[in-house]
Order: sequence, then structure tokens, then C-alpha cells
Amino acid sequence: MSWLPPPPHGNNWSDWGERLNAWLYQTKDRLRQLTGGESASDDGILMWDREIEHPVVSYDGEWVPLGYGANEPDQGYGYGAFVDFNDQTASTINTATAITWSTTAYSNGISVGTPTSRIVFANAGKYYIHFTAQLNSESSNAKTFWFWPRVNGTDITGSTMRITLHDNGEAKTIARAAIFEVSAGDYLEAMFAVDSLDTSLEAYAAESFCPAVPSVTLMAKSV
Repeated sequence: MSWLPPPPHGNNWSDWGERLNAWLYQTKDRLRQLTGGESASDDGILMWDREIEHPVVSYDGEWVPLGYGANEPDQGYGYGAFVDFNDQTASTINTATAITWSTTAYSNGISVGTPTSRIVFANAGKYYIHFTAQLNSESSNAKTFWFWPRVNGTDITGSTMRITLHDNGEAKTIARAAIFEVSAGDYLEAMFAVDSLDTSLEAYAAESFCPAVPSVTLMAKSV
């Protein structure tokens, strides 16, 4: 395709107008929405991916996220959503326990590692992390939960969340978001501890009117 507009020939202005309109349609500055059915067979087509909220370009038959700003190619681009639909409990009170992840909802450049408590980053950069946990009390005694992140096995200073439940059957959801800067190959773990074993991070089965409730969720996205 020529980057110069088609020149007029003869007196057939209608034909030239149609060719000019076609050229403008192909070359004008626009960013179409990627809805899932578009082909990436031709390299160099720029589109906006609404699912990941990021521009993508067609390359080698795939839609590849475009690096810019904090997502320069040497830092990469990544996102992921991880959940667990199992109850998680501590085996010992006042002891750090790593939360595990059994289900990957979606991911690109971020994955569950080995052991499955590790969220591994393929690319260096800054990442927005959002974490939730569904807490459950199994007795009427007061019981306290602590949550905090670790990167490469090291606790993050000043990062702990603390919450106390008092009633039998009491349930609460705890959440926190933060930005982490990591190097390629680093891993993140979500840790928790309790002062009573009458506790759990509780998952709930689906009801006729709603989907299942995961015990924990973690979402990550480069910024």
C-alpha cells in the first residue's frame, strides 16, 4: 500500500474520489478495537485490546502487547489473575503459612511457580497487586489473622494486615492493593498466620443464584 494519496487521472472525479476515500480509510490515524475475531496474519496492525486495556500489534500471527513507558520491551508487560477454591488452614498457631494457588484465570508473563504458593514474574518492572481473602471463624473465641507479602522469601517491611474475628461462624473479607517493583524471575508469596486453629480461609460452593466463592484471590498487572 502506498503512503502517498492516489493522483487524479482524466475527468472521472467519481472514480478518483472512491480511490482517495479508500486510501484515507487505510491510512488515517485510528486505533480499532480488538474484539477477539480479528486476524493477526498481517504484521504491523495496531489495535486496542479492551480485555487487557492495552494497545497490541500483530506480529507473527499473534496480537502482542505494545511496550511503552513502564512497559518498555526490556521490562516487559505482564498481567495475571489467580484464585483458589479450597479451604486453606494453618497447621500451627503463630506460624507463617504460605497461601497456595490452584487456578489461573488468565496470565501473560506472570505465572504460578513451584511450590504453588509462588507467583513468578517473567519480566522486570513495577506491578500493581490486589489481594483478597475470605476469613472464617469456627468458634466463639476471639481469633486474629495476620497477612503480609514476601518477595523471594523476604518479608516486606511494614506490610502486615491484622484482623480479629469473635463469633462462631463469623466471616469477613480482607483486601489490600500495593505496587511492587521486581526483577525478572522474582516471585511473590502471600503469607498468613493465626493465633487459633479454629480458623480458615474459606471457599464456598456455588448457589443456584450465584457462582462459587474463592478462598483467596490475587490479581497482578504491570504499571
